[in-house]
Amino acid sequence: MARRQREPLEWAARQKIAIGAARGLRYLHEECRVGCIIHRDMRPNNILITHDFEPLVGDFGLARWQPDGDTGVEIRVIGTFRYLAPEYAQSGQITEKADVYSFGVVLVELVTGRKAVDLTRPKGQQCLTEWARPLLEEYAIEELIDPRLGNQYLENEVYCMLHAASLCIRRDPHSRPRMSQVLRILDGDMVMDTSYISTPSYDVGNRSGRLWSEPLQRQHHYRGPLLEESLESFSGKLSLDK
Repeated sequence: MARRQREPLEWAARQKIAIGAARGLRYLHEECRVGCIIHRDMRPNNILITHDFEPLVGDFGLARWQPDGDTGVEIRVIGTFRYLAPEYAQSGQITEKADVYSFGVVLVELVTGRKAVDLTRPKGQQCLTEWARPLLEEYAIEELIDPRLGNQYLENEVYCMLHAASLCIRRDPHSRPRMSQVLRILDGDMVMDTSYISTPSYDVGNRSGRLWSEPLQRQHHYRGPLLEESLESFSGKLSLDK
């Protein structure tokens, strides 16, 4: 018996997931009492979503404490390759800006409905960031937006997400924004000069952001779907029920 094809994730849910995950990373990087925590494996499979699409950043097995201002160098690069920042993949240099890069890849996936790497696509389109980077610079919404959304999206929100993504996936880590700045861009409160990144102290904002821990998972028996399931649906597979 044929299975019913489910609807792709609505734009409002994608926007909600992006903002919620950004809050989680902002908390790790800028608001933890112990200092900056680098997740090191930010990808859709590590974002859990509840029945009403509230995201929770999870899986801290690779997380690393990073003293303020320090740049770590690791001999063995760990994480998921297609989400690794270039400076980390090439030389093992790790800062919180590596998480920012990975989050930028997730944003591009949310907008386009494509996977970070898809070998079934034509050459030149198999690596999502390389295909999308020139289009992001031009804010080419019609070329980037998931076609299955039709016109069911808010153009200003898509613009903000594209703006955030284009900054996050910059090759130079020093030119990437902080997560507090990314969050303000997604909220529509900030438009940054793409030639210069500043980190004013007032960007930190209030303490918010939802994180997921194993003890909490066991205590509440949470069985929400992973964002990966939704992103797989972007490539024509089954997605979450509405």
